[in-house]
Amino acid sequence: MNLKQLITPKNEDGSVDHRYIPIAQSIVDLAGERVEAQLRKLYAATTNLEKESASAGLQLVIALFSIPMDERFERSKFKKHIREQLQEIGFKPSKVSKLMGAGEFYADYSSCTFNSDFDLESTEDEYNEKRERFLGEYFNNISKLYELSRMNGTAIHRVSTDLARDNKVYSQAELEKLRQIYPKDVYERRGRKPNRHHVQETNLLPSVVTHESLKVMEDAAEENVTRQPESAHSLISRFFTLVASGVIEQRLAEYTPAAQAHLIDEIKTGITLLEDFVSKNKTVEVTSVN
Repeated sequence: MNLKQLITPKNEDGSVDHRYIPIAQSIVDLAGERVEAQLRKLYAATTNLEKESASAGLQLVIALFSIPMDERFERSKFKKHIREQLQEIGFKPSKVSKLMGAGEFYADYSSCTFNSDFDLESTEDEYNEKRERFLGEYFNNISKLYELSRMNGTAIHRVSTDLARDNKVYSQAELEKLRQIYPKDVYERRGRKPNRHHVQETNLLPSVVTHESLKVMEDAAEENVTRQPESAHSLISRFFTLVASGVIEQRLAEYTPAAQAHLIDEIKTGITLLEDFVSKNKTVEVTSVN
């Protein structure tokens, strides 16, 4: 661990902001070698403990996604709270992101069942054996499981089939490359039914586009075009949909661990602002009209 590099502010991409290096060096020099040595000892101890406890953290997340519950409210609430508590326990934010992604993938893939119309295996037992071998092979490597969680079904099938047919176990670098070629669809969830609301919106899209196009053509003939502002209810609904869909979590995963930590700090600031807003708007006075 390099204390100077550790305390130097970072750019959004996670790289060191060189403008602050001289100040960081002055801070380290003033703190002294004994302080740096003690912090290095703490860093080494916590890093080792995190490695030893990673399997336990993963199994907790697997349990979270294995228990039946309401996806939008109950599981969303537990996901947020368990993520926070894993960090409170001592896992780094970047490690927690991997645990959450890997655990969800493992639980979802474990729940997949044999379908004779689609699966290539001849029997249910053969399918289950292939699935369990695949999960068992990659269970002990959270980083690999995390990469698998970010792939689409085509890539996952290739990794699973290559193991069953050729005993090929993909390296971390190979999985990362495969994930870049076959990234996971935002709305893809193995073992879960698609969101009916999303499907309905998708099916209605052509007619909505046509309708909006006609509206624009009609409004173009008028001198003054008045747009209705988006309602508060619509804004709040879109916000919760964005959070519950997992898009934010996936976007965070694209950044370096340092950048993730920085962005999470910004999100925490936003939470504080939301709490202040809610506290100021808890009640609304309604005056009756006689």
